[in-house]
Amino acid sequence: MENIKKFERIVHIFFLLQSRSFLPIEELMEKFQVTRRTIYRDFSILERAGIPIVSSPGTGYSIVDGFRLPPSRFTEGEVLSVMIAEKIMRNHETESVRRNFEQVLTKIKSSFHSHQKNEILHLQHKLFIKEKFDTKEYVPNIMDNLLKSSVDKKLTEILYKNAKGDKPNLRTVEPIGVFNENGNWYLLAYCHSRCDYRNFRLDRIQKLDVLEKYFEKEHPSIDKLNEHYHSQFFTEITVSIDRKYAHFLSIERDNFGYVKEMITGENVLMYFNCRSHPTAFVRWFLRFIDVGDLIEPIHLKEELLVILRAGMLRMGTK
Repeated sequence: MENIKKFERIVHIFFLLQSRSFLPIEELMEKFQVTRRTIYRDFSILERAGIPIVSSPGTGYSIVDGFRLPPSRFTEGEVLSVMIAEKIMRNHETESVRRNFEQVLTKIKSSFHSHQKNEILHLQHKLFIKEKFDTKEYVPNIMDNLLKSSVDKKLTEILYKNAKGDKPNLRTVEPIGVFNENGNWYLLAYCHSRCDYRNFRLDRIQKLDVLEKYFEKEHPSIDKLNEHYHSQFFTEITVSIDRKYAHFLSIERDNFGYVKEMITGENVLMYFNCRSHPTAFVRWFLRFIDVGDLIEPIHLKEELLVILRAGMLRMGTK
């Protein structure tokens, strides 16, 4: 049994070496829970089998470029799709599915060319998926262009329509990366017109042009920026209120980023860019639940129902 485990570890190391441009030995020690000496012995076995392993000081180990199974011809879009799939599956709730998918991807990436491995390495910090993700969600077509422009450091022009529904305006941005949050895809970029970092919902980008101009500014990774600037972002919320009671919300609605309202028959649609925690909005809106509906986003409506059920259960037990 021990020999079988050793064989599986060595084979896995071989695929890992093929799938990466370099591989730190510390990562292998942590992954397989073995000592440095054991990894060196595994390297020695691979070398005796004819696998040319080389080391690069300060980075790690790799297989001599060109020594691999005949590489498949992956397109640029397919390489991007592999990286996106990997990010999504890391958030999969089922451990066995996540683990098996990781092994499949390792074998796929082992047949990439060197420049494709490097591209995957650079793209890792250009896509950020914060929460559990529904893989049935549609991925906008512009994502490939945005990810590529963020890696190539090319200025990008976007025609963007804001939450108020105003006339779309042209923005020149320095793309940092793309992330998914609350069921929507966003571009995080440095906006030249605002001279600051901003996020843009992809479904509100009307047009996109990647310019043949480069930006020189070195931006932090998207996960660090997202964490640091998250307090500056907002949740877009839409509610519908019985027209006769809409004025009751006007007392406090500005505290939750009120944007505008539209009268539709007997109801009033209100739009918010909520910078507070979304749960704070939900609990405030509970006061008007008998005369209104929380329309979007869906996950907040579900949170509202959970709170209502818990409250009814609590009242029923007293």
